[in-house]
Amino acid sequence: MHIFESLSKREHEVLAVVAKDKTDREIANELGIRERTVRAHVSRIILKLGVASRVGAAVAHVEWKMRSEFDTRTGGSAG
Repeated sequence: MHIFESLSKREHEVLAVVAKDKTDREIANELGIRERTVRAHVSRIILKLGVASRVGAAVAHVEWKMRSEFDTRTGGSAG
């Protein structure tokens, strides 16, 4: 199982917005959830991905998306 598969659907949604360099308040407004909930999701994302910060999570997300898109185009595996 790829590490990103351990994230819930909502964690994926939060991470996608984190990767756009949004604040917790902006993420909460965009997703219709409370800031406290955003912080909880971000904390769990950081733990699950094994990174040191939300920046690390955002970088990992962008790299994963790029690999996934490349592999889709070339027929490879995004592992």
